[in-house]
Amino acid sequence: MKNKKWFAVKTLYVTRAVGRSSAKGKEAFAELLEERVVLFQAANANAAVKAAEKDAKEYSQYTYSNFNDQAVRTEYLNACDVFELYEALENGVEIFASTEVLTKKAAKSDLIARRLGKLETNSTIKMRKRFMSKELSSYI
Repeated sequence: MKNKKWFAVKTLYVTRAVGRSSAKGKEAFAELLEERVVLFQAANANAAVKAAEKDAKEYSQYTYSNFNDQAVRTEYLNACDVFELYEALENGVEIFASTEVLTKKAAKSDLIARRLGKLETNSTIKMRKRFMSKELSSYI
């Protein structure tokens, strides 16, 4: 792959459980927001984005059944961010960076939660099961 560079491309998805649930009682609303960072070798950033969008569409085509007998579907949000890697791939190499202009003072804990998420409560962890494949039951 002569003259090709490495790019890390972040893509965003939302995953939903759809259909009537076999669980007893009413379940709280929950969707799963996912960001993926995938490496691509391409001639330029536009080619890397094109490859990432193709990958994202393939990634989001898979549907499976959860523990509540609902179909779980992932939707690509048609949003991506590309980052060119300028160093050789090895331990410690930065593969993605993102910045955001802050217009208001925020607590460190709020900034961390915004980028890395909050620690999940027991009820949130229970909601996560809604997005797991039934096939995983033997592993948990």
